[in-house]
Amino acid sequence: MKQISLKFKILFLFAILIVSLIHFSSAHVFTKYSELNKSAMYKLSAEVTVAVSELIHNLQIERGLSAGIVVVDDKSSYTDTLIKQFEKTDAAYARFLYFVQSDFDAKKDLQIEIKSKNEPIVKEVIQRLNHLATIRGKVLSSEISFLEETLYYSEINSRLLQSVQVHMSLLSLQNQHTSALTELEELKEYAGLERAYIYKHLLADTFADKQIEKVLEFQLQQEHAKQQFLSDAPVNSILKYTDNIDEKTLRRITDMRNLFAHHALSRTDAKEWFQLTTKRINGLEKAATEIIALYIDKANSVYSSAMNSLYIIAFLWVLSFTALSVLLYILKKLLKHEEQAKEELRIAAYTFDSHEAMTITDTNGDILRVNDAFTEITGYERSEVIGRNPRVLKSMKHDETFYKEMWRQLHTYGKWSGEIYNKRKNGEVYLERLSITAIKDDKDITTHYIAQFLDITDFKKAQEDAEHQADHDFLTGLINRRSLTQRLNEEFVKARRHDFTHAYLFIDLDGFKSINDTYGHAIGDKLLVEVASRLKATMRQEDLVARMSGDEFAVMILNLDEDEDIAAKDIKNICTKLLYELSKTFILNEYKLNISASIGIKIFPDNEKNIQEVIIHADAAMYQAKHRGRNRFVFFDKAIELKLREFSLLEEELNQAYENNEFVFYYQAKVDTMSNTINGAEMLIRWLHPTKGLLFPATFLEVAAEIGMRQRITRMVINSACEFLNANSTLFKGSLAINICAKQLMDPEFEQELISAIKHYDIDPSQIELEITENELIKDFDLAISQIIKLQAFGIKFSMDDFGTGYSSITYLQKLPIDTLKIDKSFMSDLSEDANKELVKMVINMAKTFNMSVIVEGVEDASQLNFVKECGAEQYQGFYFSEAIDKEDFIKLIKKHSSS
Repeated sequence: MKQISLKFKILFLFAILIVSLIHFSSAHVFTKYSELNKSAMYKLSAEVTVAVSELIHNLQIERGLSAGIVVVDDKSSYTDTLIKQFEKTDAAYARFLYFVQSDFDAKKDLQIEIKSKNEPIVKEVIQRLNHLATIRGKVLSSEISFLEETLYYSEINSRLLQSVQVHMSLLSLQNQHTSALTELEELKEYAGLERAYIYKHLLADTFADKQIEKVLEFQLQQEHAKQQFLSDAPVNSILKYTDNIDEKTLRRITDMRNLFAHHALSRTDAKEWFQLTTKRINGLEKAATEIIALYIDKANSVYSSAMNSLYIIAFLWVLSFTALSVLLYILKKLLKHEEQAKEELRIAAYTFDSHEAMTITDTNGDILRVNDAFTEITGYERSEVIGRNPRVLKSMKHDETFYKEMWRQLHTYGKWSGEIYNKRKNGEVYLERLSITAIKDDKDITTHYIAQFLDITDFKKAQEDAEHQADHDFLTGLINRRSLTQRLNEEFVKARRHDFTHAYLFIDLDGFKSINDTYGHAIGDKLLVEVASRLKATMRQEDLVARMSGDEFAVMILNLDEDEDIAAKDIKNICTKLLYELSKTFILNEYKLNISASIGIKIFPDNEKNIQEVIIHADAAMYQAKHRGRNRFVFFDKAIELKLREFSLLEEELNQAYENNEFVFYYQAKVDTMSNTINGAEMLIRWLHPTKGLLFPATFLEVAAEIGMRQRITRMVINSACEFLNANSTLFKGSLAINICAKQLMDPEFEQELISAIKHYDIDPSQIELEITENELIKDFDLAISQIIKLQAFGIKFSMDDFGTGYSSITYLQKLPIDTLKIDKSFMSDLSEDANKELVKMVINMAKTFNMSVIVEGVEDASQLNFVKECGAEQYQGFYFSEAIDKEDFIKLIKKHSSS
C-alpha cells in the first residue's frame, strides 16, 4: 500500500512538471509573440521615419529654391526648377499620407505607443500643408516676403522633426541610439536654412549684417548638432555619415561661407552655392536613410529570431513530452529501492549546492548542513556552525516581535519569506532575502527546516541609486524636471480638491552664459552647484527645489496662506531673500564671480486647466522680469502674456524696419512770433509700416528703448539732421531740434558720435538743438548739467521740452544751463480759463528772468498767436502755421516763406 502511495506521489510530481512545462513554455511563446508584434511596430515606426525624413528633405529644397525666386527679378530661369521640386515634394507628401491614412497590422500597436504625442503633430502638419498651394502661388508671383516664406516651411519642418523625435523615442526601446538620428535631422534642417538665407541674399545682391549674423547662427547650430551626433551615434551610424559626406564639397562650402561673410560673393555664385549645399544635404539625407535602414534591419532580425524561437519551442515540446514519458518509465523502476533511503531522498529533493546559501536544521533549530554559498556569504566555515543555532547570524536590527511573527507563520503555513538583516563573522551587517520551508514526513510531521537566502545588499543599493538618479539632477543633486513635474501634478490635484494655495517659481540666472564662456564649463558647473546649495538653504524643508536644465531652476512653495494678499507678501519676502543670497559673491577656485537671477512667480491653482499652464505662466513672468532689467521677480498676470506676445512681434518688426529703412522724418517749423518767419524746426521720426501705414513715436519708441535700438535710431536721426543741414545750407539757416533721452545724454559715445557727425558734415554746431523733457533732466541732475555744459561749449543748443507737465522746481530751472524753454501745448488748449493764461505769462516771465528764450507749442489759431505775442514769447509751433510735414514739403514751405 505504501508502494502504491509513493507511485501516486511520483505521478503527481510528473503532472506538476508537465503543467509547469506547459505554463512556462506558454509564457515564453507569449513573450516571443509579443516580440514579433513589437519588432513589426518598430519596423513600421522606422519606415514612417523614412517617409517623414524624405518629406522634410524635399520641403528643405523647396524652401531654398523659393527663397531665391522670391527675391530675384528674372524668375523665368528658376521657375521650371522650382515647379519640378513641387512635384517631388508632393510625391513625398503622398508617401507620408500613405503611412498616416493606411491600415497596417502593426499600426494599432504603434498608435497606442505614440498616439498622444504624435497625433497632434501630424494633424498640425497636414493642416499647414493644406495651405501649401497658396504659399507656392505667392512665391511664384512674389507676393510673399522671404521671412514669411522661410518661416512657413521652417514651422512645418520643426513639427516634422518633433514627429521624428517621437518615433525615435519609441525605437530607443529597442536599444537603439536614436538621439543621434534626431541630431542628424536637426543638422540637415539648419543646413537647409543656411542654404536658403545665403541663396536669397546672393540672388538679391544684398549683404545685411543682421542676416549675416543669422547665417553665422545657423552655422554654429550645425556645428553643435554635428558634434552632438558624433558624440551620441554608434560607430556604424558615424560610418554611414562619413561615407556620404564629401570632404571636398565641405571645404568648398567653407570657402564660400567665408567669402559671403566678407561680402565677396555675388549673384553669379548663387547656383554653385545651391548645388554644393544641396549635395551636402542630400548626403546627410542619404546617411539618415541608411541609419534608419539599420533600425529596420534590427527589427527584421528580432522578428526572425522570435519566429525561429517559436519553431524551436514547438520542437522542444514534442521532445520534452517524449523524454518525460521515458523518464517516468525509469522512475517506476527506481521505486523498488528500500525504505531506508526515504529520508535521504526527502532531503535531496531540496538539494542543495546552488548560488543560493542553504541551511538545513532539525526541529530544535540546530544546524545540520550548510552549502558553499553559505560560507561565502557569512564567512563561517561549516565546522564553525554545524550544531549551532542560526541566531549566531543575528544582527540585533530586528526586535522580538519580528522573530515571533516569523515562527508563527512557519508553524501555521509551513513557510516564511522576507528580507532580514544578518551579521557576517567579521561583524558586517548585510541584507538578505530569506525563505524558510518546513520539511514534513508522510504523517505531516515536521522533521527539518530548510532555509535559502541571497545577499541582496549590493542589489538593493544599486536599486536605490538608480531610483535616485532617475529623479535627481546628476550635477546638483536637486530633483530634476521629471520629478518636479510629477510632484506638481500631485500637488495641483490636492490643491484644487482641498483649496490649498501653492506657488511655482521659475528662476533663470542672469549672466551665467558669459561666466561659462569666460571661465569654462568646470567653473560653470561649480557655480551651478553653489547656486543649488544657496537655494536649498534659503527655502523651507517642505518646499521643493529643482534644476530644470542648464542655468534654469524651479521652486515649488507649498501650503501658503489662503488669503492671496498674505500669500503674495510671503512670496515677496522669500524671493527678496533668494535674490539677495544669489547676488552675494561666489568664490570658486581663485575667481570671484557675481550673478543675479530673474524670477517668474505663479500662484496656483487659479484658472489653469493643468500644470503645463502653471509652468508656462511662470515662464512668461520670468521673461517679463528679464525685460524689466533682471535681478527681480514678477508675478504672472494675464496681461503680461498678451504684452509679451505683442512686444515680441513689435521687436521683430522694428528690427526688420531698421534693416529695410522704413523710418522717415517729418519737420515742424519753429516760427518767429513777430516776423512770422521760419527760424528753425523740430525733427520728428515716423515709421512707415508696410501694412499699418504711418506710425507715431509713441507706438514704438518705448519698445525700441527696451531692446537697445533707441541708440541706433538716435544715431540715424543725428546723421539725417546733419545731412539735411549740409544739403540745404544756403536755404535754411535755422536750427534743427532733436529729441533725446537722459540715458543718451549721459553716454560718452553719444557725445563723440554727435560731434563727429557735425564735423563730418561741416555744419555750424549751433544749428543742432537737443530737446529733453524736464523729468528726464532731473533723474541725474548734476551729471546732466555737466554734460549740457560740455556740449554747449562746442556750440550745441539745449531746450527743455514739455515744460509744465513734470515736477521741475524753480531751483532746478535756475541751475539748468538751458537755452530755450518749450511750453507744453496742453496750456494752449483752453485759454478761456484765466488761470491758464496767467500760468503761461508767469512761465514766460520766469524764463526771461533766467535768460532763456521761450517757444510755445500748440498754437492753432490767430487769437492764440496774439496772446503769446503779448506775453513776450519769441517763437511758436502749431497747426496755425504748419503741421509736421515730410522733407520735400518742408523745403517747399521754406522757399515759399523766404520769397514772400
